[in-house]
Amino acid sequence: MKNIIINAAMEEVNLRGLRFTMQDLATRLKVSKRSLYENFSSKENLIDEMVDIILADMAKEEQEIYAGDAPVISKLEKLLTLHPYAAEMFNKNIYEDLRRLFPKQWEKVEASRAERQKHLQLLLEQGIQDGVLRPVNVNLVGQILKDAFDSFTSYSFLESNGLTYKKAMQELLDILFKGMLLK
Repeated sequence: MKNIIINAAMEEVNLRGLRFTMQDLATRLKVSKRSLYENFSSKENLIDEMVDIILADMAKEEQEIYAGDAPVISKLEKLLTLHPYAAEMFNKNIYEDLRRLFPKQWEKVEASRAERQKHLQLLLEQGIQDGVLRPVNVNLVGQILKDAFDSFTSYSFLESNGLTYKKAMQELLDILFKGMLLK
């Protein structure tokens, strides 16, 4: 039953963002609110489990990329365009609402992003050592990427420019890897 509730909650988030109510969810599932609370002690507990599932799925995908034998550049591209499977569909305010309404769960997201940041910087260093990337200040590139993550999860920039997260990251990577100068 927990998985059914979580899947229905994901649909509610797609429809209403994180402002859905447990009554909205009960109505969707055609069950009583009591049935929901038998499985989740609170809406925050439900959101917590949803965040855990999404982050676990992303961590699994990231590990597969790291463990693969693809070239460093390919790994960087895959990692930087990786996005939670459900998040691209989510209401555009999901990240702002999560940050504001569910700070404990947002801390988990931030911790996951910080871990990803460390791995990305290690990959950049590996690319430099392998001679695939020219020597650059890896910390600066890391900060640029972190700032891009922050900008791209606010969605106001993306929406106003007709971009998805993945497309914006692909364009950023194109600029980082190829530069802006015509040669």
